[in-house]
Amino acid sequence: MEELATIEREIEELKSKSKSVYWNDEIILKTLNDCANYFFDLIGGESCYFYLASSRGKEVEYEYVISRKIRTGITKNTDQIPNKVISSYLGKDKQNSIGWVRLTYSDANGFSFTPADKKRLSDMAQIAALAIEDFIKYANNAIIAECNQLAVILAFVRIIEAKSKWTLGHSERVTNVGVMLLEAALGDQEWVMSIDQDEVYKLERWFKFAGLLHDLGKVGISDALIDKPGRLTDEEFEKVKLHPGIGGSLMDVLGLECTKAIVPMIEHHHENYDGTGYPEGLKGEEIPPGSRILKIADVYCAITEARPYRTPLAHWDAIEEIRRNSGRFFDPKLVEIFCKLPFENLDKKVEQATQQGEPKEEGPSEEQYVEDPYHIPSIRKYSVYTKK
Repeated sequence: MEELATIEREIEELKSKSKSVYWNDEIILKTLNDCANYFFDLIGGESCYFYLASSRGKEVEYEYVISRKIRTGITKNTDQIPNKVISSYLGKDKQNSIGWVRLTYSDANGFSFTPADKKRLSDMAQIAALAIEDFIKYANNAIIAECNQLAVILAFVRIIEAKSKWTLGHSERVTNVGVMLLEAALGDQEWVMSIDQDEVYKLERWFKFAGLLHDLGKVGISDALIDKPGRLTDEEFEKVKLHPGIGGSLMDVLGLECTKAIVPMIEHHHENYDGTGYPEGLKGEEIPPGSRILKIADVYCAITEARPYRTPLAHWDAIEEIRRNSGRFFDPKLVEIFCKLPFENLDKKVEQATQQGEPKEEGPSEEQYVEDPYHIPSIRKYSVYTKK
């Protein structure tokens, strides 16, 4: 099962990152930007260079350049020896540093640093190093937390796998079709603008897991009902209708960060666009975007798959069925996008993903830790922030 293999690879990659010093771009950039502005305010400078080593004296990891606009033509202090560059290790000394920092002025202005500025930078760099290391610990803890979340998801998917051959194959196929629809929908400006922008990240990061787990609640439903060869009675159908809520409850009780995104998608994937669905009878855009996508993918896969109680529909018959119920069961805009999907590429996509195997990891830079803090190594990652 390719989706399970994907989750397993993600877990292994996260485990690998959590065992080493790992720079989280968003967190580190914010921290370095704050530190640079602190240096600018108390010392001065036009540009602030941060060089960070991946693990104390080993390979180069990142260099950041943070700059600001300053007034030119004003001499700060000409009594001292002019100095356009000062630098310090980020730590007590080279052996205990996580990199170095450097403040510079360009030759186009009359500012210069003093020996007192150099001492002040050294003292402040030690404080900055502690702040950076604290944020690294925070980032690594976040990685471990995400790894644990994926491990729980993998365990739940294994539970579904053991439940029924119908449920297993169906959940994987719903995920594949749903991801295709999601990718197409995110490329449609009209649909993207119709949803809350906070939903975009949730959909991109967690939708495939919601797809794999959308029938998790069926573990609480009798096998006799799930695999019943004939039509369900009204009483039996009421029991089956409990499965979205059961699945959401199983995920929600864990209190994981990912459940905030996944649970609504699972609980409402049987809502109808006209408000006649279950469990809450949500209508139109009240239904979470992920649930509306799952609804179409789930129905398409269900009616084109063999079941003990019926024969499958052909692809184009299923497409016509979904088009006929646009606005009734399904989001009309998503139906429009869905009917244009290249379904003939679906099997090819799965096959290619299987053949590709595990992705190649980028090796560390060949560049060594900088001996001279005045030397600038080749930039592997370059970011510029400006402060007026």
